[in-house]
Amino acid sequence: MKKFDVIIIGGGHNGLVAACVLSKNGNKVLVIEKNEKLGGLANYSEYLSNISQEVLKELNITVEKNTSDNFVSALSEDLNHTVLQINGSKNVQFLQTSASDSDQKSFINLINKYDLFARTLRSFMFKKPPRVKSGSRSDIWQLFTMGFKVRLLGKKNMRELLRVIGLNIADDLEDNIESDCLKGLISNEAVIGTNLGARSPGSILNLLYNQATNNSFFRINKFNTNSFLKSIEDICKKNNVEIQTNKKVEKINISNQSVNSVLLNTGEQIETSAIISNSDPKTTYLELVGASNLDTDFIRRTNNYRSRGTVAKVNIEFKNDIKIKNLESKYLSGKFVYAPNIKYIEHAFNANKYNKLTSNPCLEFYINKNKISANVYFIPYLKKSSHDKEQILKNIKLILDKFIEENQILSSLIETPNDIESKYNINGGHWSHGDLEIDQLLMMRPFYGSSQYSTPINGLYLCSAGTHPGGGITGINGVNAAKQLLKDKGNG
Repeated sequence: MKKFDVIIIGGGHNGLVAACVLSKNGNKVLVIEKNEKLGGLANYSEYLSNISQEVLKELNITVEKNTSDNFVSALSEDLNHTVLQINGSKNVQFLQTSASDSDQKSFINLINKYDLFARTLRSFMFKKPPRVKSGSRSDIWQLFTMGFKVRLLGKKNMRELLRVIGLNIADDLEDNIESDCLKGLISNEAVIGTNLGARSPGSILNLLYNQATNNSFFRINKFNTNSFLKSIEDICKKNNVEIQTNKKVEKINISNQSVNSVLLNTGEQIETSAIISNSDPKTTYLELVGASNLDTDFIRRTNNYRSRGTVAKVNIEFKNDIKIKNLESKYLSGKFVYAPNIKYIEHAFNANKYNKLTSNPCLEFYINKNKISANVYFIPYLKKSSHDKEQILKNIKLILDKFIEENQILSSLIETPNDIESKYNINGGHWSHGDLEIDQLLMMRPFYGSSQYSTPINGLYLCSAGTHPGGGITGINGVNAAKQLLKDKGNG
């Protein structure tokens, strides 16, 4: 029977980053990936909004940057589209819009306000969250530092942060902006990837959290995904990390509340004293560990962890190169959003709440010549049925026909949350492995009793997007989990 110091379950970017850190510290590491290709959900994105500088420094790598202009276009049915040019999180310029001058000014003021609050969150986003009642000096100091940095906002801004952090984005927008298009554009950033609507409490917090993680309000394209994945895969190979693809871990074998081996779908068992799971928390605990190794209250918290996906990934190939009506071709390299107003978003969200397929979904997409890569929401994860993909495509086409000059669809690929669950073994097909809401953030992520990357099982750690700081392709989850393992082994 083979034996490794550490086994990584899942070859997504966080698993590979963890393998890099551990192998650099002399550990014999094995990565087991269900699919033929490494990278996990990162493969859905050609470009990344942000990679943690802590990760780049830790691994001593550079990643190819996108040097093209960053445009965000909010599509309008009257073809009076709004186009923004984004030069950093605080430099947003209107290139074309039908919004009034006062609305444009209010829009920029809101962006700057959210950026200020997000930067405060970002100051502790990439560190291991403190334990509230641990009594350790490091945790107490970190809690003090968090509070102090919020206080540094000043009395006025601190009160405003505390006022809005639990509010819904619709209320804040309706108090400041009249343009439906601008309200829809900001609301889009607050709800995509969540089980929240624009009027759901906590949607502002989700907006700030994503902005802090991605260091970008509109999640603009900054880094090349393939460059990042190739860099960390090269480090793994250089450090003699063994990578086995097309294999699935069926079970984590446990003795005396400690891991001792994994069982593969091939029937092979591999010994180890430490495991880092890049699978989501529910899959790790309920499928790989098993309820018999966990107490009743912990199982209840695991089952209550909210991880229902709402986004479908759609790729469409057209016969001819794509042109958007009433939009200059130079803007085609940017991001497009169709979420025309708050009411439209709420109607799509309401269907999602009742596990129904909305006939008017929200879209976020990119164009590459004759191809579209889109995030379509709200497409609910379904437990006991499947989606009508032909209907989803029809709904998307009805929207695109409003903006794209007559063009024939040659092929399409639709991957719903159910497909994502099956392909990547992610419970609920949630792209962040769980909702980013106030009771599932920071020291509470994924939930009480399973935070700071450790678990109730000795030698078992988590590193997926289900851990702090959540989703977004940053790699910090993998670094933090690996460092926690090393610290527990006396090597940190």
